[in-house]
Amino acid sequence: MFDPPESPRPPPVEQRTAPPSETAYEWVALLERLLNEEGRRESALEFFLQLHPTDRAEALTGLRGGLRRRIAAELSPETAAGLLEYLEPRIAASAFRDYPAPRLAAALDLAAPPTAAAVLDRLPDERRRRIISEMAARRPVETLLQYPDGAAGRLASPAAPVFHERTTAPNALDQLRLMGAAAESVSALPVVNDAGVLVGSLNPVRLALARPGAAVGDLMERNLTSVTASADEEVAAQLIGQFKVSQLPVVESDGRLVGLIRAGDAVEVVQEQATEDMFRIAGMGEERAAGPLGDSVRSRLPWLVLNLATVFLAALVIGYFDSTIAQVVALAAFLPVVAGQGGIAGTQTVTLVVRSLATGELPRQRGLRLLRQELALGLLHGLVIGAIAGAVGWLWQGNPILGGVVALAMAGNMLAAALAGAGIPLLLRRLGLDPAVSAVVFVTTFTDIAGFALLLGLAALLIRHLT
Repeated sequence: MFDPPESPRPPPVEQRTAPPSETAYEWVALLERLLNEEGRRESALEFFLQLHPTDRAEALTGLRGGLRRRIAAELSPETAAGLLEYLEPRIAASAFRDYPAPRLAAALDLAAPPTAAAVLDRLPDERRRRIISEMAARRPVETLLQYPDGAAGRLASPAAPVFHERTTAPNALDQLRLMGAAAESVSALPVVNDAGVLVGSLNPVRLALARPGAAVGDLMERNLTSVTASADEEVAAQLIGQFKVSQLPVVESDGRLVGLIRAGDAVEVVQEQATEDMFRIAGMGEERAAGPLGDSVRSRLPWLVLNLATVFLAALVIGYFDSTIAQVVALAAFLPVVAGQGGIAGTQTVTLVVRSLATGELPRQRGLRLLRQELALGLLHGLVIGAIAGAVGWLWQGNPILGGVVALAMAGNMLAAALAGAGIPLLLRRLGLDPAVSAVVFVTTFTDIAGFALLLGLAALLIRHLT
């Protein structure tokens, strides 16, 4: 046992007064201290096991890789299974990297098949094959692993029970009773034919009110929404939100039922995708605020290096006009104004476009329409902002020509920002690439170069009137 003042017990969730993020920081710090002190490993494990499973996941995510694995190695398969449901698959694979294969197989047997498949997919091939061979409930997981990561089939939980269209109402009610308390949250039950093809859905209330001789096929609704297993998981989430259903059947290309996607799983997909897109827009990978330093370095450094290369391109533009700046030093004061305003406008546009693409609000046929709309908006904003910036430049420097140069450069760069902010994500989608991948890095570089070139190029053409 450890000393309570040094290792306080975590309060119940309903008694917390601090946000979860603050308590996670505290627990990570405490666990790191206990794990690094001689003879305190048992105290660290005892404290960890007092946490709620979702809090354990937050704490484990915040620990460095080595400490993370030291905690995971002490967990029973039952505890590990409960933890896996709350961990990101990438973190789970890291935490249980050295966990004995038989114990990990037992833990994955207890976890939901989609969770088990997501963790296995992130393990080395040889270790994945060995763990699957040791699993007692390997068949559902192997079925899910046939689909690529991010496909709707990966989210499909086996539909239990599945009703046959020729089953009579009394027998169907018996099946429903076998579900126990789980039946209370079911609003529609899948119905299949002899070939396992999804043919309809059955309302439990309608089943309960049916006459004894009625068959399920006579009671079911034939007009139902489903998604193919190979479709993107985001499509499934959009369908669940659009049709306001609690579950969505997943079928093969020939209509055979694979399983059901619950609304809760769809919510997680939307949240994860929104977070992923937000990070990618900023040129970041999967990273947590309380996560290890190494993860942050690997996530951010490559994009910072890329941004450095693009910044040098903008610097080359300035260097090309160094004689112009030498003659009109005031131009240097307006460079960050023109470039910065364009960067902000471009970021606004790219955020809107990427979100619309991610939520399915922007089908391919509307891409050019959106681009035209953003260009018109950019021109309007450019005229207004350019007029204001030009007036300030005129009054500040006392030169109307300089004010006109600033106004034209600002207007042109706002138009360039609209073109880049909408055009780059649409182009990436056209090429089959992720539109969110570091879009802001490319857009801000484009607006920097365009702003510098417009301001200094116009100034070079009118140099006689500026000196």
